[in-house]
Amino acid sequence: MLDQIQADVKTDILTVTQHIKSSTQSSIDLVNQIGSYALQQPGRKLIRPTILILMARALKLPGEEHIILATIIELIHSATLLHDDVIDHAHTRRNKKTTHKVFGGTQSILMGDFIYASAFQLIAKLKNPEITDILAQATKEIVEGEILQLSLQQNINTTLDDYMRIIHAKTAMLFSTGTKCIARLNKHSDENKLYSYGYHFGMLYQITDDILDINTHNTELNKAHGTDLKEGKMTLPTLLAYASANPSQKKIIEDVIAGNECWTNMIPVLEETNAISSCQPYIEHHLKLGLKSLEILPDSIEKQHLENLLRYTPSRKK
Repeated sequence: MLDQIQADVKTDILTVTQHIKSSTQSSIDLVNQIGSYALQQPGRKLIRPTILILMARALKLPGEEHIILATIIELIHSATLLHDDVIDHAHTRRNKKTTHKVFGGTQSILMGDFIYASAFQLIAKLKNPEITDILAQATKEIVEGEILQLSLQQNINTTLDDYMRIIHAKTAMLFSTGTKCIARLNKHSDENKLYSYGYHFGMLYQITDDILDINTHNTELNKAHGTDLKEGKMTLPTLLAYASANPSQKKIIEDVIAGNECWTNMIPVLEETNAISSCQPYIEHHLKLGLKSLEILPDSIEKQHLENLLRYTPSRKK
């Protein structure tokens, strides 16, 4: 579905990828080599720019500011991925060795910093203090979310509120920030509704990711299963499984999160506690509110695409 939708905005998506490439060029060959490897990966979804382009078109936003904004959001996202992969000791991303496994951890972190700087150089070109402030605040909160997650690693007492705060900062923040900025560019009267779409999409996207991580029946996932559990992260299905587990099941979950037992030993517990199906009310909540937030947009093919992206997200396989 994403491919079909992106075909309708192909020219704008291509312009975003060109901006990404040109804005991260350097006179230093190694920077260009690392940047090319990190930013031009096959299978890159570009879901954030796609949403911003669709929303801008639905609002009939003139000019190219939304293209620059979409580029900025994707650059910030890319920078966080580089840092996250080093922090998480990730070996692969999209079936390809992570940047730090190829070029080294220090180089990967510095490349992330370079991409952040490139993003803020583009922000300056927008010459819009309000958007600069929104993006700076969002970037700050993304880092806070990463630090919060690190502080709760291998912590079985992580709460549902902790989890929601983490995924809001780490995933939903960039989606909602992007849609809020589109509304601000358009001087839209109901900015909160457009922000709400990005927020609920991002929350839905991350909850789906967390389910995919433990769903070993899905053979289409383009990364290893159980990554979150190996890293001692309490995601939504694990939190819900632990809440309904009996004492012996709780002990297995505790040992896995503490890193004392292989994560695959937890698969029967996840199945016995219906961990995946227990996430359904949360999925339905964000889907319902995300769709409702689009009611303010006039009917158009772009609005339909935004609705379809929301509906498709819980059923995606990778």
